[in-house]
Amino acid sequence: MLNLLLAATAFAPQGPGTSPAPVVINEFVYDDSGTDDWEFVELYNRSGAPVDISGWQIQCNDDSSPGYGGSGAGGVPTHIVVPGTILQPGAFYLIGNALLVPVAVPGVSQVMPANGLENGSYDTVELWDAATPPNLIDAIIYEVGGHTGFLPPWTLEGRGFYGDLSCNNGPSSSAQRLFDGWDNDINETDFRMGLPTPGASNTPLGQLPYFDVFDQGAAGTDVPGWSAGWVMPKFVDPTQATPQNPQPKPASPQGGLAMSMWDPSGGGNSVYLETQLTQDIVVETYAYFEGMMVPFNPTPYSPSAPAVILDTYNVGDGEWWAVGVRGTVAPNGNPPDIGGYFNTISQGVGTRYHQLTGLCWAHFRTPTSSQLYLLDCSGASDTDPIGATVVAGPIDIVTGVNDGWQRIRLHVQGDTVVANFGGNFGFDDGQRFVATTSTMTLGGAYVTYREALLYNTNGLAGCHPPVFDLFDVHIPSTQVTFLGTPSPTTSGTPTIYSDGLPIVGTTGWAIGATGLVPAGAPNAAFSGIVIGFSSFPFGYPIPNAPATVQAYVLPIVSSSVGFADQSGNASWTFPLPANSAFIGVSIVAQVVDYDPLVPAIIPIGSSQAIEAVIGQ
Repeated sequence: MLNLLLAATAFAPQGPGTSPAPVVINEFVYDDSGTDDWEFVELYNRSGAPVDISGWQIQCNDDSSPGYGGSGAGGVPTHIVVPGTILQPGAFYLIGNALLVPVAVPGVSQVMPANGLENGSYDTVELWDAATPPNLIDAIIYEVGGHTGFLPPWTLEGRGFYGDLSCNNGPSSSAQRLFDGWDNDINETDFRMGLPTPGASNTPLGQLPYFDVFDQGAAGTDVPGWSAGWVMPKFVDPTQATPQNPQPKPASPQGGLAMSMWDPSGGGNSVYLETQLTQDIVVETYAYFEGMMVPFNPTPYSPSAPAVILDTYNVGDGEWWAVGVRGTVAPNGNPPDIGGYFNTISQGVGTRYHQLTGLCWAHFRTPTSSQLYLLDCSGASDTDPIGATVVAGPIDIVTGVNDGWQRIRLHVQGDTVVANFGGNFGFDDGQRFVATTSTMTLGGAYVTYREALLYNTNGLAGCHPPVFDLFDVHIPSTQVTFLGTPSPTTSGTPTIYSDGLPIVGTTGWAIGATGLVPAGAPNAAFSGIVIGFSSFPFGYPIPNAPATVQAYVLPIVSSSVGFADQSGNASWTFPLPANSAFIGVSIVAQVVDYDPLVPAIIPIGSSQAIEAVIGQ
């Protein structure tokens, strides 16, 4: 972790993630309603050897602490591990409250008094060893978006966790590592919200695939399988006006009940799917889209002159929701300020950085626009107040054209992102976008919503919380592998690649090649692709071709001739039928490049073969 000064021979990099820390802060609860008497800090030995943590300290600071540039004169809450404490590999040590409110924190190893952790803006939980002077072993900073003072560099691991304000901690949720000991020294992606597991593993119990049509519950009750920043998602009848669904709407294409995850008390809400964490993931659902906010008050918002007309929006107001993967989200669902939608709001109520990471479909709704974006988010900070990159969009949501119930899909596999708006459930169609990403974080699926901020009468009027139906989350079944060895021409070595993913129903998947004889070359070359449904992994020689040419497609079902461009590139598009019967079918392809200057009776070079499995 930060400023780790322990001897490298004793504590080499170990455990999941890149951190060299032998023991980490694995989970904590720092706040609950009323008196903070259900708090804890859980330590975890992520190394392969016992660690003597006797005398180690948990220190808690905030931006008023004297050592942090603040003016506060009070002591820093400190909890010292009792003597004789040896933490075995894979073991937990829990410092927490032991009061029966409503039940004691289970498995407490060492009692912490009430109000033992800080809960303001910003706060830290720091783990220091017993050396003289002590070494900082681990640290997490939370509610970092609300800070007003100096941020000491030794507390920062990444950008910190939670955008601003607090988490609905206590018995309902905790801040926890994605799984036990996972540590890349990046708070915002190492931690997430989840169901508290003090003294036990953080690993979610749910498994993928997750598939719910939300018709097995009762309207107004909690949807199981999720954890909440503030309020659990609820079953709702979208056609009925209720406190959880204030704006009735038509039934979804699926029919029956749906899911809402609004917090009617106001302030935003986020929920996580409690399933196994993965890097490659598909999330797909029907979502209800609304057009721009109407009616609206043309007077810009200011703190001294708020709107006074019920369900009338000031210029500069807005609400948003997002469905995302490979990341985390703050409990309050603060929006990234894409397009400047929320700049006025942020200035009016104080800086409200979002803490959104990962890839997400994000819908922004204001009095002047209703737009859907595909975002790649890294979390906001003083140095990066936006903290998000627009990957695709905006898609304008127009009343009577593409509003109402629409399918959204997000397929993330390796560095490839395929996203769909509209179209048919289960297929790669509709309005589609393909992009690459460097965001490789593990995660599940999350949903977040922040209602109209400038005037919502505490969330009871003017809000249009999102409603979802038929929610499907699974690990992709598409596969792309390579086999064999290429053979060069006089211009280079043909290299085959997959452009996109072979998702059933796609019209945009292609197989391409680079390193071909370029167009206009004096040797009048051409290239071609051969296709089959099975491969010959060991290859077989082509008579009269160079000895290095090996064929890997057997049998050959079809072929197509083409010409490379002036850079030596060529591509062949393969639309895949929107038919589930094709799921699991393999397509094997190899590119052959004709070059008369190659010294052989059949003067060709060849690429590796590519084997693509059609999937969802």
